[in-house]
Amino acid sequence: MPSVVIDLDIIAENTRRVMARLEGRVAVFGVTKAACGSPLVARAMLRGGAAGLADSRLDNVQRMRNSGITAPVMMLRIPSVSEAPEVVRLCDMSLNSEAAVLDALARAAEEQGVVHDVILMLEMGDRREGVPPEELIPLAATAMAEPSLRLAGIGANFMCASGVMPTRGKLEKLCNLADALEQRFGTRLDWVSGGNSSNLALMETEAMPERINMLRIGSTILRAENSFTGGTLAGFDDGAFTLEAELVEIKAKHSLPDGETGPDAFGNRVVFEDRGVRLRGIVNLGRVDMRPEGLKPRHRHVEIVTASSDHLIVDITAAKKFAVGDTMRFEMDYGALVQAMLSPYVDKKLAGRESIAPRPSAVRLIAAPDLHDREETRAFVAGILNLGMEVKRDGSPEAADLPVWVIPGREAIFDLLDTADNEAVESGLLWVDSDPGEVGRIANPEAAAIFAIQRASREQATAIAGRGILALTMEDIDLVGIREAARKAIQRVTQTTDGFALVLHASVARGMGEDVREAGLSYRECSALMERVAASQELRAIVLSGIGENPAAAALETAYGYLLSALGKRILSGRPD
Repeated sequence: MPSVVIDLDIIAENTRRVMARLEGRVAVFGVTKAACGSPLVARAMLRGGAAGLADSRLDNVQRMRNSGITAPVMMLRIPSVSEAPEVVRLCDMSLNSEAAVLDALARAAEEQGVVHDVILMLEMGDRREGVPPEELIPLAATAMAEPSLRLAGIGANFMCASGVMPTRGKLEKLCNLADALEQRFGTRLDWVSGGNSSNLALMETEAMPERINMLRIGSTILRAENSFTGGTLAGFDDGAFTLEAELVEIKAKHSLPDGETGPDAFGNRVVFEDRGVRLRGIVNLGRVDMRPEGLKPRHRHVEIVTASSDHLIVDITAAKKFAVGDTMRFEMDYGALVQAMLSPYVDKKLAGRESIAPRPSAVRLIAAPDLHDREETRAFVAGILNLGMEVKRDGSPEAADLPVWVIPGREAIFDLLDTADNEAVESGLLWVDSDPGEVGRIANPEAAAIFAIQRASREQATAIAGRGILALTMEDIDLVGIREAARKAIQRVTQTTDGFALVLHASVARGMGEDVREAGLSYRECSALMERVAASQELRAIVLSGIGENPAAAALETAYGYLLSALGKRILSGRPD
């Protein structure tokens, strides 16, 4: 499937470059909305020095909070009255322009026992959110009259709704309004939020007033965009996001349609130039996936002709020689990036040294001493060696190890996984168990899937729903089949992660436990799931749990057989290519 390749190193480095340009005197809130609130992108911004994060969608903020991000988060879009409780619950501060919304935020904050920070927005010409200067003092009085609100600052927005640019004069006016407000109420504002990435373009020719001490930066960090020219801002890297898709057809075709033409499937009337017969390619992308007008090929002499729902047509007449099956790469403008990130039909992958952990070259088997001496374990080790991997025993996992823990019950699973966790990346978790376990301890719920559940308490079900964890019950698996269920689960734990841990409990599949009636998955179904795990090539750790203190020989042999399948063993060959 098409994919967006996200280079977290570039995002972190672009953030550092923003901080260097602002010389540390301006706080940067990294705007994550174009990346749909991706916790990976958010963490890269924070690693680069961002003081906090900013987004316009509560769902995105919830994703970041679910992943354990505790940094300050600003709600960019002026809140609606109805969503005030969620804004207060999830966000540390919000941008505001209406007294009625301030009242709603105050009530929500009082009910939740917190104080919510507000920044009042000024209308500075772009005709988006904001009050005119003469209404600032009355609105500030409304905010300051509420004990559960704190007037943290004032701000303005540029180059969004109408394209009005920030100028030194407009920013000085904003600073003067901040001074006037402070004098009127005898207070000191924390923030004068002077705008967004367009302010960095302004700094190419003019200095910002010193009173501006906060900017909300998104497109410069994510796309290195110069808001004034539309090109790349000097000194920044525009390669953080690349759209990749596959050529599925290459044919010589006339550049003009044959026959009477009307509007296309999206109501557009496309005008074509007569260029004779051209070599055209079709890429497996369409308007359902992205905004083609916002794409630019990263290959020389490739031209985008048009697009339908599912196909992007390109002219490759003057380009290098392409073949069907080749990958084509595109850079995206803001609109194309947002749509591609939103599309469920576009995969998301990671790149960059900070984010990519080394692929395991050794299996480290960690188990009780008597298990190491079992005949079944010796056969398991021989099977691993036959797959071409080194085997280590016990000890602490190293960077190139794939740890395999064999434990009697469910205790300490999360503690074990923590010892193999790489803090530079987000890790997925595929939990295969008849019982969901301690779902509240899952660190990255948006990259977690619980598979083959047969029972769940009300508390577990509530936690699964509230934290957005993918849960596939045996009923779900029976409805769609093991292959589709496995695909869905593995996509969840591998999308925008750098690998995942597999937890396999003995109660879930035939042959591992004493009670066959308890097992939901058949031997073939569990084997098929393990084969899909191996095919993903993203397995980073295994916990085999629930085998008991002294497992029966047949049960241990069966469990090891499942693990060998997950590591890549096949019937007719030792390891797949």
